[in-house]
Amino acid sequence: MKLFPTSSFRRMLRNYLISGLFVLVPVWVTYVVVIAAFNAMASVLLPLVEQLLPGLYEHYWAKLVISILAFVLLVLMVGIVAGRVVGLRFLEWGESLILRIPVVKSVYSAAKQVVEAISLQKEQTFKSVVLIEYPRPGIRIVGFLTGVTTDEDKRRWGRVFLPMSPLPTSGFLHLVPVEEIRIANITVEGAFKMLISAGYIAPDTLETHPFTGDGC
Repeated sequence: MKLFPTSSFRRMLRNYLISGLFVLVPVWVTYVVVIAAFNAMASVLLPLVEQLLPGLYEHYWAKLVISILAFVLLVLMVGIVAGRVVGLRFLEWGESLILRIPVVKSVYSAAKQVVEAISLQKEQTFKSVVLIEYPRPGIRIVGFLTGVTTDEDKRRWGRVFLPMSPLPTSGFLHLVPVEEIRIANITVEGAFKMLISAGYIAPDTLETHPFTGDGC
């Protein structure tokens, strides 16, 4: 009788543990973020609710729900205003004032960039997934094609965003000659999964074809 598990059993156990972590960690992070967001929303209007409805002082969950509903209503009203021409100009004017404040403008700009980065895929900013040779010939890196630019010599350059891993919301923008770009047979969503998992979630085969600059 063997006292220690076989290597195949240990390998199987390790794979199960890794698979479990990849399932539970995103769920846990999502839970923490959602709870933090709800608490933040409630804390904004909770003092006001306590003054307007003093009878609910002892009922924390009632005040919490009302505060969240009030916050959602506030966000909805701001969205409606932002959808109007006059409201949009008013928000642009307010944003210009915020960007003039030294410390506040840095925080505001960073927060706005994060929101825009999250919505990049929805707006189809990333046309396709590409591979380019970087940082030296013989090594390829995954990037996202955002468009094509033509210089004064009529040479076409692909605007390629090279994301960081495992946080693809930050990275570098490069202008790459279109003849040096290879289009990969992987979706933008699949590339994000590969980057966030540091390559653990990736296709077994990756086919590419040249990019002519005429389409994706």
